[in-house]
Amino acid sequence: MDVSRNGGEIAFRTSFSRDADLVQILRGAETAEFTRNNPVDFRLAGLQRKGHSDIWHVDQVLAFSTDECPPMVINGEDIGGNHGQPCAVRVKSPGHGKDSRDVGSLWQDESGMRWTLLRVENGESLLMLSENTGPSVYQYDFADRVAGCLRYVENGLHTEPVAIAAQQGRVQMTPAIRHTQREAVCFRDGRWITVGGWHENCDRAEIRETYEIINPATVAEALRDNRPAGGYAMQPSLAAGACMMRCHITYRIENDGSILCDFQHELTQPVHMPCYLGIMHQEKCDAFGGGVWRYIPKLLPFTVNGADYDFSRPYNTTAGPMPQSKALTADLWADPALPPDRQLDLIRRADGRCGAAFASGFLPVYDGRPEVRAANISDVGDMVDSRKTYPTFAGGKDQLRHPQRESTAGAMNFPTLRGIGYRKYFLPEVQDACAYTVTDGDTTYLYMDFFASACTTMQRRVDPCREVQLLEAKGIAWQLEGDTLTVQGTQGYAVFRLGPGSDKRG
Repeated sequence: MDVSRNGGEIAFRTSFSRDADLVQILRGAETAEFTRNNPVDFRLAGLQRKGHSDIWHVDQVLAFSTDECPPMVINGEDIGGNHGQPCAVRVKSPGHGKDSRDVGSLWQDESGMRWTLLRVENGESLLMLSENTGPSVYQYDFADRVAGCLRYVENGLHTEPVAIAAQQGRVQMTPAIRHTQREAVCFRDGRWITVGGWHENCDRAEIRETYEIINPATVAEALRDNRPAGGYAMQPSLAAGACMMRCHITYRIENDGSILCDFQHELTQPVHMPCYLGIMHQEKCDAFGGGVWRYIPKLLPFTVNGADYDFSRPYNTTAGPMPQSKALTADLWADPALPPDRQLDLIRRADGRCGAAFASGFLPVYDGRPEVRAANISDVGDMVDSRKTYPTFAGGKDQLRHPQRESTAGAMNFPTLRGIGYRKYFLPEVQDACAYTVTDGDTTYLYMDFFASACTTMQRRVDPCREVQLLEAKGIAWQLEGDTLTVQGTQGYAVFRLGPGSDKRG
């Protein structure tokens, strides 16, 4: 693996095929922009001809994104990732006369509602936040409109009333996260080193990130409490309140091009968190002219507004319509005990052959085990006409429940969430089936998917010292003879765990 850093972007180059390398670029490794969350996020993936000297140049773009960093859903709104709480009001008041020394000042509108000045955006625009109108600091709510003009109460320098010419409600208050750790390292010559410029022949790499999601109901008070005598000399960060969730994320980039998102999130306040997406799937590029075909095993066909959709076989998302917004609820799962946990995007050529495939999903470990997810989700995500899907790791029910864990966080019976999402580009070996592996420590997961009209056979060599365990299967036959695993099927799938052992087979 070759690794290169350019500011906040880091490129990883791994072998893809006999003729091409895969380049994947993640961003967000620099100091956070002052008014944005700026988490680590995916930016681009593409193919590059072998031997190219410039890692930043790709010959074939497979995917690009402006947003694949999943937020939490807390108190009914997205927050974290790239999202801020949509609770602020932007008021237009030409000639308002306020500056950074007035940030944190308290105002009152004509209805008696109190407002805090969060940010002086320019000479005409102010960002305001109402007092918390919810029942508690943990079940917060805010007004989305200022009534009449704003009159000064306290904690400011310029006290002239604010006459409002126009206003916009539900503006995202950002940054809504506070970074406490962010580093990029690669493993080479038996040691971890900080990613600085150019690093060749690395064994693997990691981007490690920890941030806190801020309770928006505590921001105004924090701005006032921290306001120095005479006011702020410059705009303070809005990530100034109390932490309500601590997010630990490690992006592990392996030498086969796999990227594992290893996350552990901890609630620090008893807020209501009904949903976490875990990973997101952005639309892939039609890089070879044959369309992007999506396959989601364990999902039944469904109908939306008279249109039929069947993702149990590859569906051409480039040529065909997509649901405007469809929740993939439990009645659409082929097996209630095995909720869908992954998907494939096949980037095909005009002749139907696959030029590249993209697989992503959740490994069956920690809280991502099928029985845990089945107990905690009423849907496995949303599919929208932008060709995105939003796979749900946990949530969709009033309370998330863990079979071996007691509640320690009020309405949330999941004080921590622990899981591993993965994303992988690969080149399928045959036309009507796909096989790919994802390695996590000493364990390798082998996924095989069949979607042909005639029986297809795939074979894999397995280390004879590895334990082979079938985790899931539908519509396939398999056998292990010596070190050769043979799997046959037409339409179906198989998932194997290849773990350490001493010639154990099961």
